[in-house]
Amino acid sequence: MSNDLNRRDVVKRAGAAGLAAGGLAKLGQVYAQDASPAPAAVDTSISGELNVAMVANPQMVALESLAGEFQAQYPNITLNLLVLPENEIRDRIRTDVSTRAGQFDVVTIGMFEAADYALQGWTIDVGTPLQEDPDYDYADIFPAMVSALSGEDGLLYAAPFYGESCMLYYRTDLFEAAGFTMPEQPTWTEIGEFAAQLHNPDGPYGIALRALPGWGEFGAPLTATMNAFGGRWFDEDWQSQLASEKSAAGITFYTDLLINSGQPGATTSGFTECENLFVQGQAAMWMDATSAADLLGDPELNPQAANTGFAYPPSEEIGSGWLWAWAFAIEAETEHEEAALAFVKWATSKQYVQLVSGQLGWGSVPSGVRSSTYADPGYQEYAAGFADLVLSIIEAQDPTQCCVDPTPYKGLQFVGVPEFVTLGDSVTKELADVIAGNTGIEDAIATIDDMANQWAVENGYQ
Repeated sequence: MSNDLNRRDVVKRAGAAGLAAGGLAKLGQVYAQDASPAPAAVDTSISGELNVAMVANPQMVALESLAGEFQAQYPNITLNLLVLPENEIRDRIRTDVSTRAGQFDVVTIGMFEAADYALQGWTIDVGTPLQEDPDYDYADIFPAMVSALSGEDGLLYAAPFYGESCMLYYRTDLFEAAGFTMPEQPTWTEIGEFAAQLHNPDGPYGIALRALPGWGEFGAPLTATMNAFGGRWFDEDWQSQLASEKSAAGITFYTDLLINSGQPGATTSGFTECENLFVQGQAAMWMDATSAADLLGDPELNPQAANTGFAYPPSEEIGSGWLWAWAFAIEAETEHEEAALAFVKWATSKQYVQLVSGQLGWGSVPSGVRSSTYADPGYQEYAAGFADLVLSIIEAQDPTQCCVDPTPYKGLQFVGVPEFVTLGDSVTKELADVIAGNTGIEDAIATIDDMANQWAVENGYQ
């Protein structure tokens, strides 16, 4: 088989991963077995020491605080959690699974990695045992999430913890004071105009956006914006389109918006930093993951909750968002598969959602995955201002139709091939230099266009 055919086969397989959406603990930290009251059913038949690596997003931090509940239910399992920022944990996990080092038993991965890791034999099927457990209610999971996290063989290789697309958050009090009205489906042009007029260099800033280099950090909203302007990463022959008129317009708009109306030091801002800015009242708008809506709607977690508005992600030539799920996968090298599966079941179950809502409130629940969450009267009351909007946004995402013009890849906020990691990281680093004032946008676009073509040649796509 030719190299070209091999590459296109990989594209097909990796594309399945896109079909439908600060170290807070140290490895070795052991959770006390009496951290919380033991649940009714205690299982002493399963034992082992579990090392779990998780991204430091709020829903994972909430899980960390409730780890004692798992320990009480499974007293013979020792649970060690490592919770780190997105870029750092991605690197740690990929290194561990690809080298088969076996440092971790359970890891958080997403739609980009799921099919590729399964193809490489780095993770194991979790779908079969989950379906066989009548208490788990596998059918309650949104089919799009199951599809997106399954391998080419149709087996589920990562159980979804929470799912998301993206949306716009804004301060209704600041808009009212300025005499502005946020459209339900705003355009990027309108957002740029609002941001310019609301921006205060001392805060609140006109808008908060990610610019922390990384294909999954800066790269996600950047690509969604570029797609909205009618752009794309590559044409059907894998020729770079980053310097094309439409792609360049989207890229330039995003960088200019941050330079002129965004938060200072934006190149150190990822999802968590932007969320903190909004919660602290330092941003008039924020475009990011729909999963943040649960936290932002909770006045116990967000002082701006009463003044937080929700809207569709900005469009331009087209509407464009993303689709993602953070999910728990079990490494193939684990020596504690039974214990690992017990943790995955516990963390992704309906019962866990109820545990979180009861102990931490609805603002900390992992949403976007289970129908039962949205059918729960408590959640319906809590999320009345955004639940229907979030579901509408998620349901509208189609990773097979990401752009105005045809593409050889699938994925809304990424190029759905394994090698994209290096290209996405390199491109976002170059554009972060623009936002930091170290280089001009025209030179940067020429540079990243050359990068993309060289990458396509080196990896056998051109």
